[in-house]
Amino acid sequence: MPGKVKVKVLAGRNLPVMDRSSDTTDAFVELKLGGITHKTDVFRKSLNPQWNSDWYRFEMDDAELQDEPLQIRLMDYDTYSANDAIGKVHICLNPLLIPSAAIDPSGQTSGHGKGSMMSGWFPVFDTMHGIRGEVNLIVKVDLFSDVNKFRQSSCGVQFFHSPNIPHGYHAPGIHGFVEELVVNDDPEYQWIDKIRTPRASNEARQVVFLKLSGEQFYSEIYYLP
Repeated sequence: MPGKVKVKVLAGRNLPVMDRSSDTTDAFVELKLGGITHKTDVFRKSLNPQWNSDWYRFEMDDAELQDEPLQIRLMDYDTYSANDAIGKVHICLNPLLIPSAAIDPSGQTSGHGKGSMMSGWFPVFDTMHGIRGEVNLIVKVDLFSDVNKFRQSSCGVQFFHSPNIPHGYHAPGIHGFVEELVVNDDPEYQWIDKIRTPRASNEARQVVFLKLSGEQFYSEIYYLP
């Protein structure tokens, strides 16, 4: 089932000072999902930038949406040198693949037409310096109806990992247990780790852990129909 992800970058707040001469930051945002990358304009000389960007669009298969996190990177623009990293946000899109769910930071959900939406302030994390401000985002996911009648999508199938059947649910039958050892190479032992920065190594490991946590969740649970 193909899907479309739309992201709008509204603002940032409490960003760190990256330009010591003016005690400000020339911030912009990079958005990456799969192999697609978008960038906002640079908002100059502010620790509380207001981008109010257009919608950035990503289109990919639902299987990729379940595996790939949306990566939001805040950068400080430099004219004569490499841009400096401020921090990143990783957003797992799996909660938005459940039909007719809109999610906000307060935890409330409600119907939202054909797609799902998530919005609010997200903490910007740097693996070297910790939390470095927040960014305000709106993320929407729209899933198209299956165009291939011979292939069923796994979107909307809910799993539970629990020693007991959750209250309000019943199990008319058990389809069997699934056991799988999920492994991946540690990025800190890859050859490229000899030439990249500690921050880049930490971020690579962070993405691997994020992907493995999703795979582990889906591979070590039993299905309640």
